[in-house]
Amino acid sequence: MKFHKLLLATAVFAFGFANAANSAEKKHELTFSTYLPPAYEYAWKPIETFVKNVEERSNGRVKINVFHSAQLFDGYEELPAVSRGDVDIVNMTSTYPSGTVPALSVFTLPFLFDSTAHLKRALDAGLFDLGARQELEQQHDAVILGIAPWDPYEFYSRNSPIKTVDDIKGKVWASTGSIDAQAIQALGGSPTSMPSSELYLSFDRGVIDATPRPLLTGMGRSLYEVAKHISLVNFGLDVSILAINKKKWDSLPADIQEIISTAAKERDADQLARVETFITDSIDKYKSLGVTVERVDSDNLSKMRAATQPVIAKWSADVKNGDAYLKLVNDTRKP
Repeated sequence: MKFHKLLLATAVFAFGFANAANSAEKKHELTFSTYLPPAYEYAWKPIETFVKNVEERSNGRVKINVFHSAQLFDGYEELPAVSRGDVDIVNMTSTYPSGTVPALSVFTLPFLFDSTAHLKRALDAGLFDLGARQELEQQHDAVILGIAPWDPYEFYSRNSPIKTVDDIKGKVWASTGSIDAQAIQALGGSPTSMPSSELYLSFDRGVIDATPRPLLTGMGRSLYEVAKHISLVNFGLDVSILAINKKKWDSLPADIQEIISTAAKERDADQLARVETFITDSIDKYKSLGVTVERVDSDNLSKMRAATQPVIAKWSADVKNGDAYLKLVNDTRKP
């Protein structure tokens, strides 16, 4: 009898050990969707490195299939897609889902951030934890892995540079979200919502006169061929948000979660460093391509800020913890 009990115990232990081993070696295949094309280098290269690091550090237990250039979903569709579990990971630009999660518009409030360094200080101080992170996870099943900045939104224009508020008036502007549309309207322009993929033809055909977009968009979409003026105004400072479906995240072993989290933080740092270099290099590049690049002077910039203050005030009143977001941004501003 003792022999049979010992044999049974040995079998149970072996079965449990085998199950644990199988669990540890289980393969996890993830689908990663982004509307970004590889031409958006400073955002795309960190994604490539993130994927490589996760796959290598997991010793092949994780395989990430990446679909870029909106092969699966465009910028507006990414949050719903990851919420439903149609894809596992997305790299959202915050402007696109800001209509669903209004707190995300803090990044594109007009003239709010002084620089990418200012944005990083605000994020490090907990800007995203005042409600946006929680809302994305609790209401949209999107767990945030990382946040990295774009270069600032500047004014592209087709026929003449934007130097004053009067230069904005009467022009048709391609906007990305409700906040920048409201700001353009407050400045006297006529906004029309448009994804970046449509900008080139719209400029070329004269459908739009101008748009606020990062310098990267102009390079990635070859806007230098159809918009011959860039006015540096730091109009907004958007971010790319790396997010994973919550149910998928919860199904992953703790060590895999740690590998993904670490790689995501590295992605954030990589993109930030690339952005800083890109800003300087791209301005020189635009000039070499025949684009006029000028910085709006402080007097006219102050007038633009004053004209758009009601947009910020309305956002603050409409969004939960709106005042806290603005206070943190101001508290992290350097004198």
